[in-house]
Amino acid sequence: MSGRSWQPVRPGRPPTAWEARAGSATTPASAPGHLGDRTTVVDGHGDHDTYDDHDHTHEAHDGGEATGADRRGRRAPRQTPGDRAPGAVRRFWARASRARRLGLTIAAVVAVTAVVAGAGLAVQPRYDEPARPAMLVDDLRGEPTTTVWRTDLTDELTPGTPDGCAYYLRVGGVGDDAIMAALSAELSDRCGGAGGRLARVDGETGDVAWSANVATALGRAVRSVSVTPDEDGRAATLTVEVDTGSTLARLDLASGEVTDRSAAVESTDADQVTRIEGVSSSSVLVSHQPRSRFGADGTGPTTNDGDRTVFELHPLDDLDAVTWRGDEPAQATVTLFDDELYVLTTAGEGPRVIDAATGAEHPVPIDDDTYGWPEQAGDHVVVAFAANDGQRLVAFSQDDPGAIGWSADLPGDASLIVSDRCVTVTATVVSGDPVVEGPRGGGDDDADDPTGRVSVTCLSPSTGETRWTTTVPVRSGQTVQSGWNPLPDSAFDQVQVSVSPSSSFGDETSTVTTFDADDGHVAFEATLPGYSAPLAQGRTTAYQLAFGVDGRTSVVAFDGHSHRELWRTSPTDAIDVGFWGPHLVVTGQDGVVRRLDDPTAVADRG
Repeated sequence: MSGRSWQPVRPGRPPTAWEARAGSATTPASAPGHLGDRTTVVDGHGDHDTYDDHDHTHEAHDGGEATGADRRGRRAPRQTPGDRAPGAVRRFWARASRARRLGLTIAAVVAVTAVVAGAGLAVQPRYDEPARPAMLVDDLRGEPTTTVWRTDLTDELTPGTPDGCAYYLRVGGVGDDAIMAALSAELSDRCGGAGGRLARVDGETGDVAWSANVATALGRAVRSVSVTPDEDGRAATLTVEVDTGSTLARLDLASGEVTDRSAAVESTDADQVTRIEGVSSSSVLVSHQPRSRFGADGTGPTTNDGDRTVFELHPLDDLDAVTWRGDEPAQATVTLFDDELYVLTTAGEGPRVIDAATGAEHPVPIDDDTYGWPEQAGDHVVVAFAANDGQRLVAFSQDDPGAIGWSADLPGDASLIVSDRCVTVTATVVSGDPVVEGPRGGGDDDADDPTGRVSVTCLSPSTGETRWTTTVPVRSGQTVQSGWNPLPDSAFDQVQVSVSPSSSFGDETSTVTTFDADDGHVAFEATLPGYSAPLAQGRTTAYQLAFGVDGRTSVVAFDGHSHRELWRTSPTDAIDVGFWGPHLVVTGQDGVVRRLDDPTAVADRG
């Protein structure tokens, strides 16, 4: 975060109202119904989101006596400060010269104005400047009950399909548009090939630009499809889950045309099952495994010690070519990041990093017996290796394959959330007040007291240095999860830590604390039912997705300055709730997609 703050522009006072003279064609400056009478702004500490400017009416007289409504509306004569002053002050005021009275009146008005202005500035809300303004979403200050558009995907993707055979999810995006997929709810004769249908839906209008049938293009039953758009947004790679294993296709994002690329990656051996293990901006990682590892329904694979798997790397722009092939232990961690492939194993040739473009292998100088999962953090890839006395966090430089940029020793129970801003480590505080299994002491008085603390530490992804550290309290029977944010493209630029019930929802709640990734100050804190996950952030609002005891979800909105709850939706059975670009969109179980909005405006920078 930049450390700067933004505040909405306080609306200017409308022109003073006045009454037209009798018979005059002149219209009052603030006649009823004019937009200037009520200006909408963002919320501060109070419960109201508007400032009301009440018009003051001055009468113009021709010397005649006002009658009727004019007489009733006439104000009492204006008082001076001397008229209201008691005792000695009134005598002083009477003896003062006219000039001195005028000076004292002006001074009093100036003092009162300064106090009022100062108080207004004190309560004026301020909001942190976002590090990634392009990722901000709409500020929905009121509950979004207005449907901007409504699209029935069953009509567009699966007309005539029996109820309950398909459900619909957002599987990719192009700008503010969404790539929606119809996925099979069951594989049966009743449902047939309900899966494998794609559509591009305009996030602004809800219009369907095109729809495509991947199953028809490949000539086989499709369980599900995932979409990885190219960097230029013109085409995408489709990972297609079929009866057993998965295969590859390409999608033209402008027209919806699907091209079958299964022949370029699938094994010609009928006893081998091909799986797409990873897709990056430049390469595709493929595995070939014996069919015996998979069940009759396609589940698996199931492997044993000593089993080996064949992996291949294909360049995305020439899928018929193979840049690297390896026969690796089945238990090895094999992960693709852009132009690098990480193979982490203690068997065979050991851990190494492979250049995806050339196939060149670079040994990794790590001797630990157990390996974690690689995660990308800025210009490094970090891996937490289990060690006898805890964990060793190692950051590999992507500019120099296989080279260690930095490392750090972590406690054995530490967990990570990784982004290009922070490698966030959460761990039990060993000294002082560690987490315990039950409340301290045997009395009920201690049941609600914190029984431990967990540290939250942000390490620099580039150097491994500690940028900031803090702690959060944890009660008996609760667990701590760091994340799900930040993400590399997150609008939050924050680190969220959730203290949640460990085993069951019941009536328990989660305490969500969000720390600024730059300096660790608490940017947001809330208490929510059950579990929650960050959803999005506007300039003045923060959105959380809350999961209730029955598995149903709610969207909860909070003010980014006061942290008070603005609104929450009723629990919904929606399949998917999220933001398409800046707009909130809900996908129902019935296949109906709706963009929601509310009429509240937010004053801009001006």
